[in-house]
Formats: sequence, structure tokens, C-alpha cells
Amino acid sequence: MRVLILLAAATLSLASCGPQPEAAKAPAEEAKPDSSALEKQKQAEQKAAFEAVKTDEAKISELADAGNGFALYHRGKARVDSNEYIQQQGGFEDLEAAAKAGNADAQLWVGEKMAYGLLGYPLKPNSGLMMMEKAAKQDNIDAILAVALMYEQDTFMRDLAKAKTWYERGVALGSDKAKKELEKLGEEKDY
Repeated sequence: MRVLILLAAATLSLASCGPQPEAAKAPAEEAKPDSSALEKQKQAEQKAAFEAVKTDEAKISELADAGNGFALYHRGKARVDSNEYIQQQGGFEDLEAAAKAGNADAQLWVGEKMAYGLLGYPLKPNSGLMMMEKAAKQDNIDAILAVALMYEQDTFMRDLAKAKTWYERGVALGSDKAKKELEKLGEEKDY
């Protein structure tokens, strides 16, 4: 009898651990905005703020210090092109911060340097490709072409189906270069 009681108690306790019926979602939970839409809005706001001051380097620097991805990219590119080592190092930091802030041009720049081990970046093809894909997902044509090219030509990342998909996305956005590359890709065989 004791065994049956213990067995029944164990069964009941295990049953209570199972999935709980879903409670009705609160209206606030149902109306969560799309994260990609929020990111697009954030990028649009940052771009507008940058465009408003783009001829004033002091204000661009203030925006960059505040984390504006467009200002960080602008300042970072200028610093990297400098002949001064300290300025260049600051430029790398700005470009990486711009990429982290979601700036597609910066994501492409940092991603390419990582993917191919350029300008002192350690060779990290997968990490670089992931960074470039973030930029490509924002419909940055240069990033789309870079991602497609990497999938088409890189020894370790080669995947012609993915290359085709990215080229098609570029074509859909009106890129003549993507169209030419897609036509060439159609002639290739994946061995």
C-alpha cells in the first residue's frame, strides 16, 4: 500500500512539473514592436541627426561621443586615414563602436577586415562574415555583394546557393553588378 501511495505522489509531482497551460497574454505583450523596425527607426534617427551637423566637425565629434553610429563612422574613417598612429587606433575604436551601434557601412568595414585579416585584425572569416551579413540585412548593396562574393569564392565559406540568394537580393534592390554576378554564377558548377 505504501508503495502505491509513494508512486501516486511521485506521479502527481511529476505531472505538476510539466508544461503549464498558457495564460492569456497581456495586451502589452501582444503589441511588441518588431525589433528590425525599431532598429530601422533608430538608424533613421541617427542619420537625421548626423545629416543636420555633417558640415561641422566639432558637432560630429560630439555626436560620435554620444554614440551616433553615423558620426562614429565618419570620424573613424577620417582617423584611420590619418598618418598618426594614435589617430588610427582611435579610428579603429570608432569604427568598431559604429558597427556595434548598427551602422551598416561600419559593419561592412569591420567585417571585411576581420574576414580577410586586414589592417592588423586577426583572420576570423566566420566572425567577419557574420558582421558583413548584419550590414547586408540592412540592404546595404556593397555588403550584399561582399557577402555573396565570400560565399562564392572563399575556400572555407563556399556555398553557391547562399551566394545566389544574396545576389538575388541585390538584384531585387536594383544592383546591376549583382545582376552580372548572378549571371556569371549561373554558369559555374559547385564541385
